[in-house]
Amino acid sequence: MPLTATAIKNAKPTDKDQKLYDQGGLYLMVRKSGTKTWKYGYWGANGKQGTYTIGDYPEISLQEAREAHLKARRLVGEGINPTEGKRQQAAKLAIQEKRFSDYCKEWIAKQNYARSTLGDLEQRLEKNIYSGLDKRPVDSYSTRDLLDILTPVAQRGAKETAKRMAGIMRQVFNDLLLLGLIDNNPAQGLAELLPKPDHRQKSNFGHITDKVDLKNLLTQIHNPSPRQSPITTAALKLMPLLFLRPYNIRHMKWDYIDFDTAMLTIPAEEMKSNRELKVPLAVQAIAILQEVREMNKPGPYVFITSHGHGKPMSENTTTAAIKRLINPNTNETYGTGFMTSHGFRHTASTFLNEMGYSPDAVELQLAHTNKDRVRATYNKAQLLDERIRMMQEWADYLENLRKT
Repeated sequence: MPLTATAIKNAKPTDKDQKLYDQGGLYLMVRKSGTKTWKYGYWGANGKQGTYTIGDYPEISLQEAREAHLKARRLVGEGINPTEGKRQQAAKLAIQEKRFSDYCKEWIAKQNYARSTLGDLEQRLEKNIYSGLDKRPVDSYSTRDLLDILTPVAQRGAKETAKRMAGIMRQVFNDLLLLGLIDNNPAQGLAELLPKPDHRQKSNFGHITDKVDLKNLLTQIHNPSPRQSPITTAALKLMPLLFLRPYNIRHMKWDYIDFDTAMLTIPAEEMKSNRELKVPLAVQAIAILQEVREMNKPGPYVFITSHGHGKPMSENTTTAAIKRLINPNTNETYGTGFMTSHGFRHTASTFLNEMGYSPDAVELQLAHTNKDRVRATYNKAQLLDERIRMMQEWADYLENLRKT
């Protein structure tokens, strides 16, 4: 006969596990330890016996156990393993609660990105896709939805960024597909639907290779708008001197700088190459950094956001500042593909090689890891000495070019 609430409450443990049956395969397992657990025994579609654990008593009452048992029986009748059905239901609930950014961050955590790459990637994801993709559960998006999110990114000129975002979407959605959280990958083939980058351009990054153009740009940087933050101006002044990746400028810390030896040492985890980089600081660079130190509030970062909180300057700050500068030769802004914050690296490489400096020293200072260029036969100490001289002479060249 069916169980009663009183019988369940009064059931005592014995020296053996015992089953108290209710109806339709539902029973209460009373273990020797005193634990009481609701279970459902059934025969599956494959002819094999199965057991579905509903949960413990008294957390689950008799009435609740019967309701769960009824749902499980329906699944068995449809040929579905109720345990698997329970997992799928939990997954569906998780989908309703979690958003694309949650899954994307989990995917990123499994990748072996350098910290510098990771920082820039997270900023691009925040700026370009999280807001658009976090509005609905991940199983509700179509390829058309994703295309509507990325097309504006490509149309504003960031076609390579849009393509990269499409690639990340594809990999994240593919993981969700393999986990059974979605039925298809809406990002499959998405990159092919985006406007194609113009590979006829000389570089992915606008940069200057003409002396007159470089002089004009330096003049503009050293004569900023009164509305521009002095910290932003200092960052722009330092960029052509050090020709680091923009991330390494923005995330530079005071701890990395030795004013006594005039050396900036960027740790390996901050570098795209995953190798420590020593950057000799010319007297002009030291002067800029000392000015910033006097302007800044105490904190780890050299170039902080204007909003306070001690956070590093955003990527948009330097990019927007360059875009506002006017190229007197074309009367257009430098942001129209003529120059970018990353372009200083290309510019320095072009000029330094033309000025006769060792290609190996230039490549090392750019933190490139091309083994054919940076040969192991070179003595590293000699290369550093050459780079110290090169960085000071480069700073002198830029200063003289601007002032003449």
